[in-house]
Amino acid sequence: MKKLMIAAALVASAASARADVSWSTWLDNSAKTDISFGIAAKCANVETFELTLLYGGSKVESGVQWSFMGINDSDKANVLQLSWWFNRGDDSCVQLGMINVAKENAFNLGFVNIADKSKVQLGFLNFNKNGLLPLFPFINLDKSLFD
Repeated sequence: MKKLMIAAALVASAASARADVSWSTWLDNSAKTDISFGIAAKCANVETFELTLLYGGSKVESGVQWSFMGINDSDKANVLQLSWWFNRGDDSCVQLGMINVAKENAFNLGFVNIADKSKVQLGFLNFNKNGLLPLFPFINLDKSLFD
């Protein structure tokens, strides 16, 4: 009975929650929104989540940017960038994709990883200006991990 009461409370709170949701067909949305969906989306600012088919170019504040078949590109600090092909972010926490490019992040997993400063990189080629070596195959760790 307690589990049913907890589930009912969660459903009631979710039903009363509000989020701005935006749909972009082709780079045509200049809105500031909480959640963005689209084929190729480029909103002015997305707070929480962006899900696209080909290209996600919105500035995702502190959330997730996920592109099914293409490219993620964000100039803001986001938690996760997920795409099978290409991710680029200034200050992302985790990037998962074939090619990952970042100024600063915590973890990269991909075939080629390029970063100015990244704590852990796993991939075939790892470029890290602040790494043990600037170019290292398979795994590259930041120098600050050993201080």
